Parts: sequence; C-alpha cells; structure tokens
Amino acid sequence: MATQIIFLFGRPGVGKLTVGELLAADTGYRLLHNHAVVDLVTSLFSFGSPPFVALREKLWLDAVDACIAAKQAGVIMTFAPESTVTDQFIPTLKKHVTARRGTIHFIELRCSESELENRLIAESRGKFGKLRDVTQFRQLDKAGAFARPKMPVAELVIDTSDQEPVETARQIALHLRD
Repeated sequence: MATQIIFLFGRPGVGKLTVGELLAADTGYRLLHNHAVVDLVTSLFSFGSPPFVALREKLWLDAVDACIAAKQAGVIMTFAPESTVTDQFIPTLKKHVTARRGTIHFIELRCSESELENRLIAESRGKFGKLRDVTQFRQLDKAGAFARPKMPVAELVIDTSDQEPVETARQIALHLRD
C-alpha cells in the first residue's frame, strides 16, 4: 500500500495542528508538525535567511522521503503558506512523493477572519512560538506574507470557523477512506 501524505495547509490559526493531532489519533498516521521543523531550523539560523530556507525545505523533503521508504501508512504534514517558502517547494514535494510511489492529498483548512484573530491570541500557540500578535498578523497579511507559495487546488476545503476540531478530523478521515 502506498504511503499517503496528508498535506494540511492554511493560514496561521485555522487549526492545522489541533486537527492534525486528532487525525493522527484516528488514522494512526504520523504527524510532521510545521513548527517541529521550523523550531529546529531557527535554533541554527535566522528565520527567512537563505540557510534557514534551504535547510527547512531539505528537512521537510527528507522526512517525507524517509517515511515513504519506511513504508509508513501515512504522514500528516501541517503547513502554513508564507513568503519564505520557495515557489519550487510544493512542485518538488509532489515529485518526491509520486517518484517514490506515494500519494499526496492537499487539504485546506480555512476560518473566518474574526475567528482566526480570536485563535491567534490563544496561549496554547505560545508552546511552539507561533504567531500570536493580531497586529503583526494583519501587517504580514497586508504585505502578502501568506500569499505564497502558490498552493495547488485542494481536494478538500473545510471551514473550521464554527466546527469542532474533532469533526474536521472526522471529515478528513472519511474523505481519505472514499
């Protein structure tokens, strides 16, 4: 059976990690949390610097490659599009997965602006050094920081504004079983 890569993406605060953890518990898949990689790389290089960008993308790709080589059933990867990710990363990831006979599922999580801003200030976000400043978020958003890289069309889009994370995870699990 081919390794499934579940690529959960969306803006900061939409619930990727929470949903990813629940989905991992439901499916038995491994979770590659975005900040696990970002935190490691920022311990070595400044965020957004050329060595940071290169190492972060190498680690993402190497981790996915290793999971496919180990014949893991699946990996849930959380990802927040932002301007320091190269435009080549997503196409390269797709090539890595398909060349190794894995499958990749792009799942987008969204939520309303007001709910997103409420979530940004949650203390739980501090655990991973996530963005928690609404003013800074607005400035970054206005500057287009979350507009790239260009994401592929998602095969499933879920609005998490008024939905419990467990229901979102359940929807994704059902989608994957279809």
